[in-house]
Amino acid sequence: MKFNYNTQFNYAKFFLVFIIFLSIPSYSNSLKNDMKMLIMNQTPYGFKTKEGESTGVLYDILNEIIKSSGINKTITIVPTKRLLAIMQENKVCTLVADTPDIVAFDLIEPVGFKLTAGILPGLGVKVDSYSSLKDKVIAVPLGIHFDKKFHKDNTLKKVRPPHYINAIKMLKKGRVDAVAGALPTLKYIAKKEGMNLMSFNKPLVLAQTEVYLVCTKDIKKNTRLKLKNAILELKSNGTIPKILVEYFGG
Repeated sequence: MKFNYNTQFNYAKFFLVFIIFLSIPSYSNSLKNDMKMLIMNQTPYGFKTKEGESTGVLYDILNEIIKSSGINKTITIVPTKRLLAIMQENKVCTLVADTPDIVAFDLIEPVGFKLTAGILPGLGVKVDSYSSLKDKVIAVPLGIHFDKKFHKDNTLKKVRPPHYINAIKMLKKGRVDAVAGALPTLKYIAKKEGMNLMSFNKPLVLAQTEVYLVCTKDIKKNTRLKLKNAILELKSNGTIPKILVEYFGG
């Protein structure tokens, strides 16, 4: 199952998101030697509020993991396209989807969040199978890639808005029948645009993967164990499920 995220939520071939390896000395120099906790700069996963406060569903989950584990670390939100490059040069932990792109890293523990991608149709639009997409106009934000068949299918009617927000606005105005991408992201942005779950029909899921706490393999064994145990506790006591409901609903 492949997820690939590039510009807007490519946390997918997920996280889709870590496929670009850039040279970033300014980040590397500031992050070396000590273990760092990073989250991608991607709404709703990690972002700044208008008041300048760091937040986001993955940011909040990682913050709880840090507190529960007793590890005294702060979280840095970094550009999505640079996360893997930073991880190659530093001792780092982050939350990403389990994809072939993170095979070189240590998957500590899944956090209980399944990242799904596919087609989100507007109200009254039925997409219950791949074949049902044939007569639909689908907004596919630039940089999004999560399913090889879908993205290579030139028989489908696709339009290419620059970002998720543009795609959602097109759906809201009835200019397209459906939007393609990471479903939690689409629903979160739609909520911010005044839409709710009643604004959509049942989505067609084309890809799904677990989100893990991932660290570089030089992490200390004791630290790894503390982080793993913290995640297990936060899942069992309802803390992580509560965060997910706050962002995405029940």
